[in-house]
Amino acid sequence: MSARRVSKIVVVGGGSAGFMSALLLTKALTNMQVVIVRSPRIPVIGVGESTTVSVPTFLHEMLRLDRKQFFAEVQPSWKLGIRYEWGEPGESHFNYTFDPCVDVQLRADARINAYHCLKDMRDASVFSALMDRAKAPCIITPEGQPKVAAAVGYHIENKAYVAYLERQARIAGVEIIDEDVVDLAKDEAGYVTSLKLGDGRELAGDLFIDCTGFASWLLQQQMGAKFVSYAESLFVDTAVVGSWPRTDEVIYPYTTATTMNHGWAWRIDFADHITRGYVHSSAFCTAEEAMRELQEKNPRIGEMRTIKFRTGRYDQFWINNVVAVGNSGGFVEPLEATALHMVVEHLRLVRQMLAESYGYLQPELIPLQNERCRILWDDIRDFLAIHYKFNRRLDTPFWRHCRTETNLAGAAPLVELYEAVGPTTVCDHLIPRNTVFGLNGYLSLMVGQRAPTRWNEEPTPQEWQAYEAYRHRVRQEVAHAVDVRQALAVVTHPAWRWG
Repeated sequence: MSARRVSKIVVVGGGSAGFMSALLLTKALTNMQVVIVRSPRIPVIGVGESTTVSVPTFLHEMLRLDRKQFFAEVQPSWKLGIRYEWGEPGESHFNYTFDPCVDVQLRADARINAYHCLKDMRDASVFSALMDRAKAPCIITPEGQPKVAAAVGYHIENKAYVAYLERQARIAGVEIIDEDVVDLAKDEAGYVTSLKLGDGRELAGDLFIDCTGFASWLLQQQMGAKFVSYAESLFVDTAVVGSWPRTDEVIYPYTTATTMNHGWAWRIDFADHITRGYVHSSAFCTAEEAMRELQEKNPRIGEMRTIKFRTGRYDQFWINNVVAVGNSGGFVEPLEATALHMVVEHLRLVRQMLAESYGYLQPELIPLQNERCRILWDDIRDFLAIHYKFNRRLDTPFWRHCRTETNLAGAAPLVELYEAVGPTTVCDHLIPRNTVFGLNGYLSLMVGQRAPTRWNEEPTPQEWQAYEAYRHRVRQEVAHAVDVRQALAVVTHPAWRWG
């Protein structure tokens, strides 16, 4: 089939995925018209979200959205990584950070720091040291000037985030239609030609972006994509979520993941409140039982609500001229905050094809983009499976089931190698090339959980001395960091300018 020219893009759905899609396609493909159609009956989900580093990069580098304005309007807090209250029963936690940590190599001929972290993981990176001291990525230089790291994640409230994106989309010239989509028309080749709206209008387009969330109205319901379940590797399927107002507690610059009886609970810190969500398996407890456990451990939590989900992806995220972005193409679970990350990844693939083909849909490339997307989703499944396989913190029926029944899928060869030889850089050859997590992520997880390995050689005195000198430099640097409240005051001050 010949290539098709794309002049008009229709985005279906107005949440974070919808407006991120509209903004990127408007700014990256300036010769195309972009329209959003969203149902006025579907509210924005009001829940705190955390991101990977890719989302701030997308917002401020790809979309060129002003950081100062973003902090003023969305009021995010920083996320340096995840504090896992997880793994070995006798240890309090380990840090999974967004900066180089266990894969740091102090000399060209030295082993990476992961070998030293097997013995002591504290202060293994600047972000890890900041996390353990509840400090922001804002360090005061010897000259008295604040230096704020940009390569971090965010904690954001979804309602404020979507409202901000909508304002930016309107400024960029995106047309927004508030109406239900009730039907569609296709041509003889199976390409969508138009949508029928609830008020009777026909909305024509050349490319249709499905941002309808779990409903997957275009990709699954209309185009017939098949769901591929991850239930053999990931057993959770429900979250109960609540929050409470902050008083004078410390604002933590990380997401906390705490092991619970039937799953795990997140904590996300904002300047004025805290959100907590308990992600669990309905096969092991009811939502009411999860709420009681969460309430017992967080007495100040307010009214809670329940969110059901299934873990998996569709066999294709792109069929003809329909592309799924976000939850309409797949969802795993909140553990590594990959929902918005995968929005960015889906859009990267769409932008690449359209930009390089001068705005044409090239059918020959669609299977390749589907394969690249499949690799990304399966990599997330594999990485999350390791979390469950080796968490020994609690000995409950749910966690015993995870330790014995979790299918490691694509991560199995890496785990076998690690068990045999320890945290070698050769593991990198068993990780997908465009992995979300990289060698640092996989090894941080294996070392932090004390996953079993037959490697038992102690670092030499010279190696340990070099590691201690490295950690001393880390501690010296973070000694001049300020807390999150102070850092927020810096970046929202009228005189502050981002470098």
